[in-house]
Order: sequence, then C-alpha cells, then structure tokens
Amino acid sequence: MALLYHNPRCSKSRQAVALCVSSSLEVTIHNYLTSPLDYDQIYSLLARLDGDIKQAIRWKDKAFKEVESPNVDKTSIDSIANFLAHHGNLMERPWLDTGKVTRIGRPVELLVELLE
Repeated sequence: MALLYHNPRCSKSRQAVALCVSSSLEVTIHNYLTSPLDYDQIYSLLARLDGDIKQAIRWKDKAFKEVESPNVDKTSIDSIANFLAHHGNLMERPWLDTGKVTRIGRPVELLVELLE
C-alpha cells in the first residue's frame, strides 16, 4: 500500500489524488496539514526520496520568507526534516510514498510510474 501526502488547497495535490483514485494501486490519502508529520516520518521520507532533498521545501512561498531565521542547510536531511517538522505547511506537495521510494509530484506526472 502507498501513501499520498496531500494538501487539499493545492491543485497539483488534488490532481495527484485523482491519479491515485484511478490507479489500481491501493493508496491511502494523508492530509499532512490536519495530521502533521513528525521529524522521524519526514526524515524517513527524505532518506528514500527519488530526487534532490532540497525539493522538499517550498523555498519561494511567501510563508517561507516570513519564517524567523529559517537557517536550513539544503544539503542536510537532518536540517530539512527538522525545519519541516516545525513548518509542515512549507512542505512541497504532493508526495507519494510506496514504502520503498518517495517522490514529489511536481509535476504530478512524475507519480504515474509509481502508481502502475
């Protein structure tokens, strides 16, 4: 079973939900805004991320610019996991976790291969 980390306010995330629903793979939808992820969960996702870990944060988001002393090392899983554990709303979305690999759906078409 796979897990989709979803933000219902995001159009790309809603598109990913539609892809998951039409897929033959069993996918659980997890709204990470109402059920935030902790450090260990985020670290695990980052450790299995198919791609550059710096993609995990919404660097250009207005809310990121408002964070006091964001001081995040873009090359450190620990630093990014710690930041996102405190600022989960700034996690890029959507994420698909198959248990073996995680992938950020930007664009959402990147998730199709994992849903087959």
